[in-house]
Amino acid sequence: HIFSTIIMKHLPLSLFVTCLANLSQTTSGFFSSSLLRSSTSNPLPSRPKIATSLSTIATAETHNSTSSSFVFPSTTDNENNEEDEVTIPATSGIAANIVPGNTQTIFLISDNTGTLVKAAIQASLGQLSYGDNDETNNSKQLGNVQTRVFTFVRSEEALASIIKNAKEKGAMVVFTLVDLELREKTLRMCELSNVVAVDLLGPTLMTMSDYLGKAPAGLPQSKFIEQEKSQQRRVALSDSYFRRIEAVEFTLKADDGQSPWLLKEAEIIIVGVSRTGKTPLSVLLSQTQGLKVANIPLVLECPPPKELFDVSKIDPRRVFCLSIAPTVLRQIRSSRLERRNVRALEDKYSLIEESSKAKSNYADRNYIMKDLKHVRDLSMEHGWTQIDVTGRAVEETASYICELLNERFE
Repeated sequence: HIFSTIIMKHLPLSLFVTCLANLSQTTSGFFSSSLLRSSTSNPLPSRPKIATSLSTIATAETHNSTSSSFVFPSTTDNENNEEDEVTIPATSGIAANIVPGNTQTIFLISDNTGTLVKAAIQASLGQLSYGDNDETNNSKQLGNVQTRVFTFVRSEEALASIIKNAKEKGAMVVFTLVDLELREKTLRMCELSNVVAVDLLGPTLMTMSDYLGKAPAGLPQSKFIEQEKSQQRRVALSDSYFRRIEAVEFTLKADDGQSPWLLKEAEIIIVGVSRTGKTPLSVLLSQTQGLKVANIPLVLECPPPKELFDVSKIDPRRVFCLSIAPTVLRQIRSSRLERRNVRALEDKYSLIEESSKAKSNYADRNYIMKDLKHVRDLSMEHGWTQIDVTGRAVEETASYICELLNERFE
């Protein structure tokens, strides 16, 4: 329990999941106890804190190269799985050997879907893109950074081909391979080819192996197998997978105030004014954490469902109220009205009838201030946790909520 808590705070979730899955593959239920303890007023079903498998993917001995899903520029999907490049503008960074204006290339190699390596590189490039005030900066203006993602790489031949290509392009290699032999060969080939390489998964996996006293399986998550009666068979989808599917189905049923009778079954209840990101947050929590989430819009003119205030069935500590800066909320709502052509219709009807009061107050500043005050008052009255989502990514808010739940129900 203590180890899991430490790891969850200092390592990316995907890195922890990959390592833990490899270490626990041989022993069923190795980390099966829940880290989210239930409360007496609203019991929380026992479940793993994070999932160990998102899907079962058919294995392949060939590698694919696809475009990465960074948040910077968007790319065109390649249906033939041919090599794509993603160009990412980098404004600054610590790189003495980079000439301003040049294009640098990073090869991302994975023996599975590449989610972990792409997330790590995205976070790293984000840090290097905001270093203008760093006194250690050796380059005031960098060129562009291109990434090329190679997925399902599980053979020495495929690795040799990729590393040869990296040498020709002067690229850096970052890889996540669970097979020890392949990792060592990759590092050796990169060393001989004079290619800069980073083993993203190996050090963490081996350290965890020593600490837990378990040997790594050395197999990608989509290729896990177990011995049973001298026969090899694919491991069935885990309980955590079906738990997440069930949680997503529940969240969709309880979205936007639907089915208020389901609130008593929810592990998390999200409330807030319109356009604070309640639905994306709910879906993210259910899909990644397997939590049953309901969300209720709080509207000034409409009272919330009475079930929300039944403290005998709903623990107020599980209710989170989202707030946002009025100016930001006004911008979001105004943009929504324009996208739906509401402004044009308002202008049209105002020309037809000068005395018409058909103009929406949805993005009106005074109405927004009253709307937010109404929500704050409800939150304080009923002891709900207020979370300011201004400038916060939905993933950040989700992580914060999970931390609060762990503290309250551990």
